[in-house]
Amino acid sequence: MDKIVVDMDSNQRECVACDFSEARPEAPPSPSELPTRVSRAAARRVETPAQVVTLVDPAKTDD
Repeated sequence: MDKIVVDMDSNQRECVACDFSEARPEAPPSPSELPTRVSRAAARRVETPAQVVTLVDPAKTDD
């Protein structure tokens, strides 16, 4: 079984059994935030006024 070791200082990885060596691949760029209706600048521009909400219990009768 091959054993691979990584040298964090030089970013090299090496196989202990066969002396194969290569540079570690670069990390992919981090993805940017996905645009949603909340994160869009246009959605944040409009300030919706607060409204009173009345909750009604359908089991309660008003007799």
